[in-house]
Amino acid sequence: MAKKLTTSLTGFKERQCTMAIVLDIRSNRKDVTEYPVKARFTIDRRSYYYPIGGSYSKQDFSEICNVQKSKSPKYEEKKRLLETVDRYKEMLVNLNPGHELTLDAVRMVVEGKVASQTNESFIGIWEEIIHNLRTENNGARYTTAEPYESALKSFKKFLWKEDIKGFEVNLEHLKKWEYGMINGAIGPNGKELKPISTTTRSINLRHCRAVWNECRRRGYLLQTEYPFSNVKKGLISIPAPASRKEEYLDVERMTQLYQVFINKNYPSTWKEGYAERAHYSLGLFLVQYLGNGFNLVDVGQLTYSQYYFDTERKAFKFYRKKTRGRSTNGSEVIIPITEPLQRILDDIAALPKLNANVFPHVLEGATHERDIRKRVSGENSNIQDRVIKICKDVLHWEVRPSGTWARHSFATNLTHAGVERSYIQESMGHSQSQSVTDRYIANYPLEKQMEYNSKLLNLNPTPAMTKNDIQKMTKAEMTALLMELMEK
Repeated sequence: MAKKLTTSLTGFKERQCTMAIVLDIRSNRKDVTEYPVKARFTIDRRSYYYPIGGSYSKQDFSEICNVQKSKSPKYEEKKRLLETVDRYKEMLVNLNPGHELTLDAVRMVVEGKVASQTNESFIGIWEEIIHNLRTENNGARYTTAEPYESALKSFKKFLWKEDIKGFEVNLEHLKKWEYGMINGAIGPNGKELKPISTTTRSINLRHCRAVWNECRRRGYLLQTEYPFSNVKKGLISIPAPASRKEEYLDVERMTQLYQVFINKNYPSTWKEGYAERAHYSLGLFLVQYLGNGFNLVDVGQLTYSQYYFDTERKAFKFYRKKTRGRSTNGSEVIIPITEPLQRILDDIAALPKLNANVFPHVLEGATHERDIRKRVSGENSNIQDRVIKICKDVLHWEVRPSGTWARHSFATNLTHAGVERSYIQESMGHSQSQSVTDRYIANYPLEKQMEYNSKLLNLNPTPAMTKNDIQKMTKAEMTALLMELMEK
């Protein structure tokens, strides 16, 4: 009696779906000697077959299934088939966890196409992420949705010729998108699509990668080559963010801007009303700098809290929006109100009233995240335009500072002044690991904070020492001077 040949290589069972690698002998042709190898998925006695490459006679396939010796050529083929089993197992494990599987859903993830019963697709999941960020917690993450939306618009704009359906997206699509972002392209109706900056391209690709990873988490695109890598050649390499080390103004220049604000030294040739608007914007720019480099959204939401009155109006306390909820202390920030900061407050801030906004004009009552974002974006643009004009028309500088320069300047100038890094991190609201004890200890008393932040401006410059001054010094004064020089 002839030995029965093996036509199935056992795979796995995931929930109610059974998978196996089989030789598909379903053929009515009598002259067939080889049959295709397929992955078979079975649910409730219904099966779906998907070709995985290769065809064999019944004898050869049986030998492949039963081979044990690793040196045999057939063992390598068996190894390939088992790796295919592992790949499909990963797909199904991640496919709609917690729910029963259907053959349509299995077909969709295996073929990378949308099943008729589902609306999910690569673009659909991208749009879902945007929608969820906009709506969750009453829009608390509305601003986080914006770069996802911008990236999706860019993706659609540069790939307008491509008919991307379901999960039929691949490395070549992303390469075309990347090429368009770098070199520009021709859009619909012959409209020119201009290249975009490296920074924006990096942001777009990072958010696309996040969408791709979410698709894989849900069990999609697992069979499609992963397109991102900064090491492997031929894949999409996401550019590193551009260095912003030079985007700051040193203490001397910040001091000059402060003097312009105090003296209101604006050109008489400016249009009527522009000097007042520029003065207010310069004040906000300096507030951001002297206020530990905090962002304009935090400036707009800053209030005269009870802490402000408890410290006898010497400090503000707020929770940095960008990292709120991601650090052990909720990103608590204390801003010491130095004398220069107080002079600016006296000029452009609202009168102190418990829980009232310090700078109500920034948000003008906006409470929804969408409206807050719109107001902050507009005010940031105003600050940049007006501070640039002040730098050009009043101080004759060629620099073009923006609101973010205030934050970079705060960190850079205190670093150059020798202030310890832990203070700079804490004062800027950077998340830090803390022990339980740390939460009850004030690391930097207000007096120390005042001392450190006083280094941000040079309002009392030391006069240059002359030869005559040195000749008049006592021996003790000379020794003290030498010791001071040695410490620098």
